[in-house]
Amino acid sequence: MTTVDERSTRGQRTTLYVVVGIVLGVLLVAGLLLFRSTRTTAEAEAKADQLIARLTQEGARVPSRDQVVRLLGTDGGSICVDPGAALARATSDSGIANGAGGPGTRPVLSADTVVRGQLLVIEVYCPDKLAGFQRYVDGLGFADVTGG
Repeated sequence: MTTVDERSTRGQRTTLYVVVGIVLGVLLVAGLLLFRSTRTTAEAEAKADQLIARLTQEGARVPSRDQVVRLLGTDGGSICVDPGAALARATSDSGIANGAGGPGTRPVLSADTVVRGQLLVIEVYCPDKLAGFQRYVDGLGFADVTGG
């Protein structure tokens, strides 16, 4: 029978086990975060593909898939936070203005294509908020504009 000549102290072994445990814990957390990130990216890409297909059907200019994924993610970004809120309506209304700055700014009748893209985003990313935003859009006045 052979005996083992132990050269490390109990404290050294404990320190080694703690360090190995911490390293394994960090690797576990990193793997979990990367897994969630990959799953989220796949979901964002699927929604981006759906939006791009809808925009193509409408005949709109289509941004790249990467741009849509970065901008809208999985939840629609700031567009879906509260599309019917006062700030969102004011931002939308400023896009339907004559383009003048300051006191010369006034609303104009534009083509409905101005808000159609926003409706498509809400339809794909946050369909539960579509009815409220649709009521806001129904209250706007649009005109038949050449090239609109």
